[in-house]
Amino acid sequence: MIPEGFRFAGARCGLKNKRNDVGLLVSDRPAALAGLTTQNLVHASCVDFMRGRIEAGSLRAMVVNSGNANCMTGPQGERDTARMAELTAEALGLRPEDVGVASTGVIGKLLDMAKVERGIADAARSLGPDPRPFLEAILTTDLVEKQASAPVGPARLYGVAKGSGMIAPNMATMLAFLCTDAEVDAPTLQRALHRASDRSFNALTVDSDTSTNDMVVALANGASGHRPSEAELEEALEQVCVSLARQIARDGEGATKLIEVVVTGTEDPKRIARTIADSPLVKTAMFGCDPNWGRILAAAGRAGVPFDPRQARLAVEAAGEEHVLFEEGSPAPFDPKRVSTALKSDCVRIDLQLGEGTTATVYTCDLGYGYVRINAEYHT
Repeated sequence: MIPEGFRFAGARCGLKNKRNDVGLLVSDRPAALAGLTTQNLVHASCVDFMRGRIEAGSLRAMVVNSGNANCMTGPQGERDTARMAELTAEALGLRPEDVGVASTGVIGKLLDMAKVERGIADAARSLGPDPRPFLEAILTTDLVEKQASAPVGPARLYGVAKGSGMIAPNMATMLAFLCTDAEVDAPTLQRALHRASDRSFNALTVDSDTSTNDMVVALANGASGHRPSEAELEEALEQVCVSLARQIARDGEGATKLIEVVVTGTEDPKRIARTIADSPLVKTAMFGCDPNWGRILAAAGRAGVPFDPRQARLAVEAAGEEHVLFEEGSPAPFDPKRVSTALKSDCVRIDLQLGEGTTATVYTCDLGYGYVRINAEYHT
């Protein structure tokens, strides 16, 4: 599952109340680098830092901290980001320019660099093939760790991600790290990652909030000696990224189910699917297992994409059954109790057909009491 030539580590330095909070991902040889970062104008210093690394196109290691986003912290925050790279380089015997930095957590607080320095040193001494300490180190409000893998011919691709709330990426996800031992140049990796992200992380929403620290990073160190075609690479990237996006949606703060919104037809089905997925009324109906199809169609109608509602067919799929709720301009006959029972499933698919054309899928979750509680108490 783990590509050749990559090692991981995690350590607890005290930025969070529990669990590891500093992680390292290290390639034992130079690696091509690709990445995407948040388009939020309010963003952390690590975002600007990584944009420079991505432009250079190569990297050996990533250092990540959780519990503190180091965002909007002024010149000192910028110095702290650079210092994290320097400390990691010193601990690993690398150049500072070989190291990337990512942070996640509370906005507007300076890092406790004494703790971070200790955490980096501890993590550097515990590098190994097991990714679980690193997985734990990148979590914030996540309830579960998220990982996925796929073959790239004889090579391997492995990815991890964190994200549970403040998820409406405009590039990627909260934080995702992908590594492969395939032999790929940086421009090819960047193109493939961009397309795969559009069909995965950019088709993901939990609460319609784009984070200040969103980042997806991909490293290819060529240790397998296999040079895949761009199509082969993209297929593997999409497989891993879609899996991670689904895992993030299912782990949405306070969520009880993964929801896939699938829209077919019109000039922009993804925009319609995203509007449905972002609708609080649709999401709360799903939480209450209420087959309130009017909320779904109303959301579709305000997306700003022309279609004829009389031609719409709306169905939900859950528990291995499809239930048609609306078609040919009228409500369809269905058993509300049976549909409500089906909606208690861990995964629900909303299928809206609006005519001929392409299909788009957006991943989201329901909206329940837990989301309000978690975010009302997040800072205080």
